[in-house]
Amino acid sequence: MHSGKFLLRVVVELVLTVVLAFFLSGILLPFVAPKFPEGPTRIIFICLAVLLAGPVFAYRGLTFWSQRENGDKLSVTSDVVRPFMGIMIFGVILTTLATVWMASESRSDSETRFDALAERVKVEVARRMANFEYGLKALRGLHEASEEVSLDEFRDYCQVVDPVINFPGAMGQGFIRRVHRDQRDAFLAWASENLGEDFQIKTAGKINDREDYYVICHIEPIANNLAAWGLDVGSEKNRREAANKAIASGLPTLTAKINLVQDQLDHNGFLYYLAVYEIGMPRSTPEEREKAFLGWVYMPITSELALEGIIQSADDLLDVEVYDHMALDPSAKLFCGHGYHFAESDRAKASYRPQFVKAFPVKVGGRNWTVQISSNPNFDSTSTFLPPILTIIFGGLLTLLMAGVIWNMGSSRRRAIQLAESMTVDLKIAKDEAEENAHRFTAIFINVPVGVALLDTGAHVLNANPEGLKLWEAYSQRQLRGCSLLDQVPQEAHSDVLYALEEAMSGRDAQVEFQMVGLRGTVRLIEMHAVVVGNVKQDGTTMQILTAMRDITSQRRTENELREASSRAETANQTKSEFLANMSHEIRTPMTAILGYTDLLAEEQYRDVSLDDRIEYINTIRRNGEHLLMIINDILDLSKIEAGKMTVESVPTRIDTVVREVIELMQVKAKGKGLALDATIETKIPKVIASDPIRLRQILVNLVGNAIKFTEIGRVRIQCRYDQSTKSVLISVEDSGIGMTEMQMERLFQAFVQADNSMTRRFGGTGLGLRISKRLAEILGGDITITSEVGIGSTFCLSLMVENVGENNWLEPTDHLETIEKASSSDKAKAKSDKRPLKGMKILLAEDGPDNIRLISFHLRKAGAEVATVENGKLLVEQMTDDGTIDGELKDPPPCDVVLTDMQMPEMDGYEAARLLRDKGATLPIVALTAHAMSGDLKKCLDAGCSAYATKPIDRDRLIKAVQRFHPDTITSAAL
Repeated sequence: MHSGKFLLRVVVELVLTVVLAFFLSGILLPFVAPKFPEGPTRIIFICLAVLLAGPVFAYRGLTFWSQRENGDKLSVTSDVVRPFMGIMIFGVILTTLATVWMASESRSDSETRFDALAERVKVEVARRMANFEYGLKALRGLHEASEEVSLDEFRDYCQVVDPVINFPGAMGQGFIRRVHRDQRDAFLAWASENLGEDFQIKTAGKINDREDYYVICHIEPIANNLAAWGLDVGSEKNRREAANKAIASGLPTLTAKINLVQDQLDHNGFLYYLAVYEIGMPRSTPEEREKAFLGWVYMPITSELALEGIIQSADDLLDVEVYDHMALDPSAKLFCGHGYHFAESDRAKASYRPQFVKAFPVKVGGRNWTVQISSNPNFDSTSTFLPPILTIIFGGLLTLLMAGVIWNMGSSRRRAIQLAESMTVDLKIAKDEAEENAHRFTAIFINVPVGVALLDTGAHVLNANPEGLKLWEAYSQRQLRGCSLLDQVPQEAHSDVLYALEEAMSGRDAQVEFQMVGLRGTVRLIEMHAVVVGNVKQDGTTMQILTAMRDITSQRRTENELREASSRAETANQTKSEFLANMSHEIRTPMTAILGYTDLLAEEQYRDVSLDDRIEYINTIRRNGEHLLMIINDILDLSKIEAGKMTVESVPTRIDTVVREVIELMQVKAKGKGLALDATIETKIPKVIASDPIRLRQILVNLVGNAIKFTEIGRVRIQCRYDQSTKSVLISVEDSGIGMTEMQMERLFQAFVQADNSMTRRFGGTGLGLRISKRLAEILGGDITITSEVGIGSTFCLSLMVENVGENNWLEPTDHLETIEKASSSDKAKAKSDKRPLKGMKILLAEDGPDNIRLISFHLRKAGAEVATVENGKLLVEQMTDDGTIDGELKDPPPCDVVLTDMQMPEMDGYEAARLLRDKGATLPIVALTAHAMSGDLKKCLDAGCSAYATKPIDRDRLIKAVQRFHPDTITSAAL
């Protein structure tokens, strides 16, 4: 038991210790927390007082505990107390110095950040004022480019360059003219005529007191600046001084702070002048500028609006004040902006002192402005005051811990020595094993190629290896230590991560995948394995979790890409299979008819069939052959379109002629189904447009054929009109067929696709026609759209852009688009009588296919021609030379009237043969036979030297017409 006197002495000792600690804390506080905000300052003050008083309180506490446990009364000079007090005093001093250093570093970091924000604000002030200079220079260019800018010209310019919108803070912009007193009457007469009868000069004092007047002639917008219109700015000292300075310097010049007459809100204002000089006159010196002077362009500006929102450039972390003087005189203040607004009742407003206050000079318009920038509570809230607080707390705790260890070591020294002597050997072995294990663990921890992190039970990082730092995007262990894993994981993944950590803490291995956002913003997909490590007590206070995290972003992306590629491949394979099956059906169907009816004509037992039946067989073979050719042409056209090789012409094309040809071509098919097919002109349309008539006819044939295919009862109509608003010719194909749903229309223009599979089964077709038509329309500069209703019918609309239609280039709605009548009976008789149009012609045919040789020779000989044949281009050239070689001279006269040559042959093709003949000087006609009917291929034939061409498959009438053009009698009559 302690005596009352001893307890009283201890209490007094502790009270005095507390008082002394607070006193010393107050002395040290300016060094420990220099100009810190009130909150952190109080915390550091209390922590510092506790730290200073800690040694005495700890000493008294330990002496009481030691006396109660061992009955020993320790003196201040004992071996236990002296090292304890030495550690405590040394720790207090070291912690105080460390805290001062950390506080200095924190303040230095804050000051660096403050300087960066302040520089941003200063630059923003200069930028905003420079914006007005750009506007004045543009306005000066207007006046210097014209002898005199009229009021209407000035207003038109200001409507385009709206000064209020484009130059925030400017109330407008205008022009000031200097008028001598002797010229006042002449000026007023001019102003009455050009500016308005109500214009007058407004001046301070008597108007006759000055030799000249600086009169605002133009000011826009006039509605907001009427009070300034006609004002003599030279009647006020600040305005006049700045105007004269602008003349002498030739630079944009600001006035001192003034009150603008047109500003009813009484803002701080100033005028920005820029002198206008006469073009061509020298202006190098003030005297030369005075002689060349014409007037001023100027802007009246309110500083509050010009600098409004400038604190936002510093993210509302600073307060800004702008003064029109180097001295911070309240009367010269132009602008005051606060990033933080105290409540009116907030007592902190009066006591708040900013951490940093700095003033920066800014040169604006020839004046020296001062921008004073200070920090505010927003800045304080983003500053870090935690390091000095943590330093003093950690240092104090560490000092107490070390002192406690020293106390414990001193009080049990003898027992520890005895225990150490008895365990020396065991400790050495354990130490070696521990060092080896520690070295092994450290080597694995540092070099393992996955991110390893040690977490506490709250998922906060305690330690991490180098790969872990890279995964977290941390610069150092210090930056990462204490970071929470959950803070880097999206909210929706928290439950999965927490579940995995709970599984690990329960002793089970856990694995989880989640997205993780690095400290620098990189998003990764992470696979994490977690296990519990360390000595686990029942309360789990020392439990730690070892996590191994691996970036699997690339792996999952690759897996997803493989799945998507596999899906696309399966879809493409399915589409290809469906297309091949459909093509197989579409090709086999006409081939079945062709082969079947060919067998019927060939079999002996059917040779006695009637002539009508035989003709029907032949027509069936021809019809299915043409259908097969159409399928092949569609596939080739689509291939060229998809490869970007399709070319179109742009020649004068008559719309009505193309429509008539389509109706004539499709009329038989329509009548075969009992459908009416006609065409109408709804509005007047251009008669001739620039387009490709072949491709236009192909599009309409596809659309009309499609309409006839899906129409069982009713009619198909072509409607032509001109849309004036879009400058487009619209050609609509309307049917009364089965119609389509929205989903069917969405799939309609895809390649190899009909509305649905049932359509293919019911109506047949490759599904290529509409796809080709759509792409051809786009190549021609137009488009195809569709409207449809199930059970009612469909309308396909082809639109073609047509501009600059001549006055005489119109078809009226009264014009008809009927099919052209067939040739008259006399014409038919004449054609029938002319059965040998090639009589007397000698033709040399070059063709490598025996069947084609027989067929073409038959048609030509039946038309009256004498035909000789060769199998390739080399034999063709040899046939035309004297010595029968390709190097010989040409025969004169040539052995034939016309050369008819295939372009694709072995040994020497038709292109090379034609070029070789032309190089030798041959002038006789050469007609090309080609299976390539595209415009580019036909041009290739003509470039090789051919005179004309005929396409395969052979059309007898077209072939004969192509050759007949070069009949000697025809050429002779044309020459005559």
